[in-house]
Amino acid sequence: MTLFQLRALDIPHEVVELDFHTTVERIESPELKRLLAVNPLAQFPTLVTPEGAIMTETAGIVLYLNERHGRNTPWGTSSPDPARLASFYRWIVFLPTNVMTTVTQVEFPTRFITIPENASVNHGVVESWVAEAGKTRRGDVWHVLEEHLGEAMNREEGKPFLLGTEHPNMLDAYVTLLAHWTNHPRKTIAASSLLRESFEENDCDAFMGKETHSKMLDNIP
Repeated sequence: MTLFQLRALDIPHEVVELDFHTTVERIESPELKRLLAVNPLAQFPTLVTPEGAIMTETAGIVLYLNERHGRNTPWGTSSPDPARLASFYRWIVFLPTNVMTTVTQVEFPTRFITIPENASVNHGVVESWVAEAGKTRRGDVWHVLEEHLGEAMNREEGKPFLLGTEHPNMLDAYVTLLAHWTNHPRKTIAASSLLRESFEENDCDAFMGKETHSKMLDNIP
């Protein structure tokens, strides 16, 4: 999401690429050394501003870049409507605190439990229970967002985005990315042609699973 925003807003930047699995395993590399120097947790994304400030947490980075570089652009949220601004902040924070936590629970269930070595249970079974609970919760939180999206699409013809606008903003981009980058994409949320074109123009379409999901996305009603 951060890379897309940097490119969409035409912000000069340097990208330091790291492999996810080698980073998790802490396999030494010059790139990992640079990351650990600014973020000991080795989180993706980590942003270092021109002033040297260090930022983590995708939603926080979205808000920062939106405030600093998004004003007076089609992607900005400058609006006299307080209700739209409130919705923007609500859903931007909703995504990492609700959607992403369930993704982590499904993919890395061991992060959510500690099973004593002498416990008379099968560790794999317990981990599968945690993962299944995460899948259920993930469906619940997406349903809440989809209901809001349905309401937004029905407000006014030609204003189909989450805040009831004609042009998408970074909230729409964030939702689209999360809905399509996972191993189990959310089929009920289609990427608008405008958003798909924006991801392609900024060379970020791989994050949406373009090769594996393109036919499926084209068939979403």
